[in-house]
Parts: sequence; C-alpha cells; structure tokens
Amino acid sequence: MKSHPLLALVIPIILNLIVFMSLTEGHTIWVHNKLVVGTWAAVTAVDTLDYAHQNQIDQQWSIAHHGFHLTIPDNYTTFYLYLEAITSTQDTKTRGPFNNNQDFCWHFHGSLNDWDVYAC
Repeated sequence: MKSHPLLALVIPIILNLIVFMSLTEGHTIWVHNKLVVGTWAAVTAVDTLDYAHQNQIDQQWSIAHHGFHLTIPDNYTTFYLYLEAITSTQDTKTRGPFNNNQDFCWHFHGSLNDWDVYAC
C-alpha cells in the first residue's frame, strides 16, 4: 500500500504543532476593568521583583469597562504582577509571588485616584 505524499508532509507538521502548543501553553490571568468610564488599567507580569534582573513576561491594558488577559508561559514557575491605573496619583500595586500552576482573575474598581484591585 502506497502512502500519499501529502500525508508524509502533514503528519510531521501536526506533531510539531502539538509539541509546540504544549510547551508554550501556560496559564492565563484574566483582568476585569470596572473602573470609572474613561479610566485605563494596566497589568504587567514579571519574573522577579529585582529590577536589575527582571524580565517582563507579558503586559496588557484596557480602557474601562473592557477586560483583558495576560499569558504566563509554562517556562515561568513563579511571577509577580504590577497593577496600575494609568496616570493615577496612587502607587502601582504589586501582587505575588504566584505559582504558575493555575489561571488567575483580578478586577479593578474605583476611579482614577481612588482605586483598588481584588482577586475574583
């Protein structure tokens, strides 16, 4: 029985896609921006709080009332989050360390200069 030449090309591609997807899948951080209309929220995921050796993993933002998400690849075992309302006089909030073994959810509430962030 002869195999189809296209099949010899397609099977390795499919196998490579499966391997690649399983290595980079990671977990998701869902963010709900419930700030006052017109307020921007941003979240940055980093691998350490040591600024000299810090790597940014992902960074996303949205204008209220739109949600967004960050992806933490599996090659990061722990991470920290910097959460902020853009141009706010309040300090950026830091959360973590988190183990990269599940999805997480956060939500911003408040207004530009009076806001907080809570786990869902």
